[in-house]
Amino acid sequence: MSRQNAIKFKFVQNVNNPKSIHGIFPYRGKISPIDAINILIQLPKKGVLLDPFCGSGTIIYEAKKLGHCVIGVDSNPIAIQISKGKFCEFDINESIQKIRLIIKKIEKMNRYFSLPDKVKKYFHEKTGSEIMNLKEYYDEFNDYEKAVFLGTICLAARGCNHYKWSSTQIGQISNDKKYINFYEKFLTKLRKHYYPVNSIGSQIILSDSRQLTNYLREKSVDYVYTSPPYFDALDYTSNYTRLVHLIFNNDVEDIRKKLIQRYDSYAEDMKKCFDEIVKVTKDDAIIIFVVGDKKRGNEIINGGDYFSNLFDRKPTYIAQREYTNTPSKIWDKINKTHRKEQIIVWDKSTW
Repeated sequence: MSRQNAIKFKFVQNVNNPKSIHGIFPYRGKISPIDAINILIQLPKKGVLLDPFCGSGTIIYEAKKLGHCVIGVDSNPIAIQISKGKFCEFDINESIQKIRLIIKKIEKMNRYFSLPDKVKKYFHEKTGSEIMNLKEYYDEFNDYEKAVFLGTICLAARGCNHYKWSSTQIGQISNDKKYINFYEKFLTKLRKHYYPVNSIGSQIILSDSRQLTNYLREKSVDYVYTSPPYFDALDYTSNYTRLVHLIFNNDVEDIRKKLIQRYDSYAEDMKKCFDEIVKVTKDDAIIIFVVGDKKRGNEIINGGDYFSNLFDRKPTYIAQREYTNTPSKIWDKINKTHRKEQIIVWDKSTW
């Protein structure tokens, strides 16, 4: 089989797998691990794989499991922390024992902490105090424990609002908050999502993919496989992620400025990224973007067409499929839309 016909979509009935390590955090717009694996197993050989928009690390984690060396880059600090958590090697039983001792210490001190004012409305008061008590020990956590802590904040917010929110989006805020024992949820989540992977041969970098050559050698990468930021300017600091930023008193506006999520500058930003990708990849590298159709007003924009016209280098080929059974299916029904996804492949050996 020629390289031009090597990478294909596979139709899957359900792309959700909440019991995997990827259930740590409901990061917005993350790719399905099942889809990631279906593409990764089609790569011709093992090599160095770069995801320049790695988000919560789904692609690089699954690639590492398959034997690739991986590099993940993202400019969102929460995304990078989640990714680092997936590559953290430790003894889970020792971790749980450590957290239990911390909780006992907290309970003996019987201290009350209040959430920051901007986030109080999302949580039961007691749940909020437990979050802030445990946050005092955040710097003592390993990367996995930190990632799970962030994910448990999101789960607790959903629970305090009677689980009426979706797994990906915040819904109506309940007037009658339900108490959720944050300590118990944290301990349960620690064990539930622990699926360790060998971290040797992996790099996770908090940085800007418009400047890849500042920290990656030219012609050092065999594959680029990524799901780039949505070209309709999805806000990656919103929904559950925003709750975490508020609890940690992060400057959301400053973080947002560093992300590629402004519609008026998106095209220019992505051109810079692609130019950098071309520089750091080998002459026979394969570059894969997975994108989708987007609705802007009454217009449906085809992702494959959009990126084909965006870069000077035309894709070697584009594959497309329709898909269902995603968290967005309720909105598809309301808007009468059929979601389509495109896999765009540039094979540099043909250039």
